[in-house]
Amino acid sequence: MHLAGAAVALGAFAIYAWLIPSASGMGDASEMTLVLATGGVAHPTGYPLYVLAGHPFCLVLHAFGVGWSRAAALWSAAGGALAVGFLLVLGARLAAGEKNAGTSGPLVRLLAALVPLSLFALEPIAVGEATRAEVNSWSLAWVCATAWLFVRTVDGLRGGGGGDAAPARRDAALWGLVCGVGVAHHLTSVLVSIPLSAALIAMLVRRRAFSPALAVAACGAALAPVASYGIIAWHAWHPARVQWELLEPSLASVFAHITGGQYRHFIGYFAPSGYQRSLLSSVAFPFLFTGLLLLMLGAWRAREPEWRIAWWALFVATSLVAFFTFRYGVDDPAPYLLPAMALGTAAAAPALMALPAAWSRGTTAVLGAVGLASLLLVVPWIRDGIEERQATLDYERTIRSMWSAIPPDTAIVSWADDRYHRLREYQILRGEKTALLVVTPDLFFAPSIRRTIAERFGADPLAGFVPPRLHPGAPDERAIIARHRAALVESLNVHVRVPVILFDPARPIVFQLRKPWESGGAPAR
Repeated sequence: MHLAGAAVALGAFAIYAWLIPSASGMGDASEMTLVLATGGVAHPTGYPLYVLAGHPFCLVLHAFGVGWSRAAALWSAAGGALAVGFLLVLGARLAAGEKNAGTSGPLVRLLAALVPLSLFALEPIAVGEATRAEVNSWSLAWVCATAWLFVRTVDGLRGGGGGDAAPARRDAALWGLVCGVGVAHHLTSVLVSIPLSAALIAMLVRRRAFSPALAVAACGAALAPVASYGIIAWHAWHPARVQWELLEPSLASVFAHITGGQYRHFIGYFAPSGYQRSLLSSVAFPFLFTGLLLLMLGAWRAREPEWRIAWWALFVATSLVAFFTFRYGVDDPAPYLLPAMALGTAAAAPALMALPAAWSRGTTAVLGAVGLASLLLVVPWIRDGIEERQATLDYERTIRSMWSAIPPDTAIVSWADDRYHRLREYQILRGEKTALLVVTPDLFFAPSIRRTIAERFGADPLAGFVPPRLHPGAPDERAIIARHRAALVESLNVHVRVPVILFDPARPIVFQLRKPWESGGAPAR
C-alpha cells in the first residue's frame, strides 16, 4: 500500500507540475516566491519550516535553470503530492478497519481509497494551492500525514501496544515531533493535533498505559521544530533581504508576528469574495458536509472503543477546522477548508467498503465503474486548471506591459493590493528598476516603510492622517478602506517632490499624480 501511495504521489506531482504557469500565480504567490528565493520572512505567522526547507529546494532547482516562480510553485506541488500520497494510505488503512478487516483484498481497499482521492486531488481548490507558491498545500500534507500516523497508532493500541516503556516513549516522542512540526508551519494545526492527541491520551488512560514520562517525551520532542520560530526573532534584529515590513526589533513585534496578531481583526465573521462563494458552494461544501456525515457514520459503525474514539476525534478535528474557517473573515477562505475536506475524503473509503452484501462479488467492478464516472467531474476540473494557467500568463503580460510604461528613475509606485510583491519580484529577482520604491498604502503604517520614506524623500506618509473607524465584516468596510488608501497616496504626493505613480491593473492604468505646484501652487516643505 505504501508503494501505491508513492506512485499516486508521483502522479499527482506530475499533474500539478504540468499545470504550473511560468509566472507567479495570484494571491500571496509573489511574496512567497521572494521569500523562498531569498530565505526571508513571510507574512505572519512566518512559516519558518516552510521557508527553511523550501529555500534550498528552490536554490537547487534554480541552479538547474528553473525560474524562481516555477521553482517556488514546484515546492507547493511537492506538498500537494505528499498530501495525496498520505491521503491514499490513510483511506486504505481506514478501509481495512475492524469491521472490514479480512472481508476484502488489498485491491478493493486500494480502489475504495483511490476513487474519492482522485476527485479530491484534482478539485480546483487543491489544484490551485498546489500550482502556485502558497503554504496551504504543505498544511494539507501535514494534516494527511498526521492523521495517518494517528490511525496507525490507534491500530497499535488495539493490538495491545503501549505496554513496553521504551517503544511507548519513542512513539510519544514521534507524535510530539509531528505535532511540533504542525505548529512550526501553521498555528491552525492545533485544530487537528489537539483532538487527536486527546483521543490518544484517552486510549492510553483507558488501558492504564499513560504516564507523565510519555507526556514529557512528547512535549520535549515538539519543542525542536517549534524552536524554528527563533529565526523570525533573529531576523527582527538582523533583517533579511525580503521580510514582512511590520516585523520590528522588539519582543512584542516578534510575538505578534508568530501568533498572527495582525490578523485578529478577521476573527468573528465570514466574508468570502463572490468568486470564493461560488467555489465554496460548488466544490468545498459538497466535500465538507459529505465528509462530516461519513465520519459520523464511521463512529457509529465502529465496534471497538479505540476505533470509536478515533472516528470521533477525526470528526471533531474536521469540525474545528470548518468552524474556524467560517469565523475567519478573509476574502479567500476556501483553502482553509482543505484539511477538513481531506479527512472527509479519507472517510469515504470505509464507507465504500461497507456497501451491501449483494455488491460483494462485484465490488471491484463497481468501484472501477464509479472511478470512470468520476471523470465526468475530473475532466472539467483539469480544463479549469489549464484555463487558470493561461489566465495567469495573460495577467502577467498585463502587469509586464504596465511595468514597462514606468520610467526607471526615482519615484514611488503605489499598488493598493497585496500583489504589489509582483513588482518587487521584478526588482529583486530580475534587477529591474531598482530606483523605484514600490509600496501598497497599507504599508505606510509599517515603521520600516515610514522611516524609509522619511529618509529618502523627507516626508511622513501618515502626516495628518486620522485612521477611520472600522467595523470588521461591515458591508461598507472595503469601500471605506479604499477611500482612505487613496487619501493616503494623495497626501504623500503633496509632501514629496518625486513622482508618485498609481499602479492599478484592475482598470488597468498607470497614472502619475499631478503635483499641486504644477498647477501654480508651491511645493510642500
